[in-house]
Amino acid sequence: PVLCGDGGVHADSTNEYIVGREDVGAEDGVAPSGLCSALVLIGVYDRSSGRPVLGVINEPFHRRHPHTRRWQGRYHWGIAYQDVRLSSVSA
Repeated sequence: PVLCGDGGVHADSTNEYIVGREDVGAEDGVAPSGLCSALVLIGVYDRSSGRPVLGVINEPFHRRHPHTRRWQGRYHWGIAYQDVRLSSVSA
């Protein structure tokens, strides 16, 4: 957990990265803990409205390459600005 500026305590994946557990199975396609749950989120918002404009999520430990056993990452992105709505995830 991380103590945030708003006074709340929020969970993050720092401990998952530090511990480095690889043996945690996915539940309904989502990794509940372990390295595969460690994500990097970068977001941009409109300061006047507070609305999100752009976001990028990086999954550095998405899966291991079957032959080299090296980690392979993936990322997702989305843009919502004025009339533009684009995303790397199909609806």
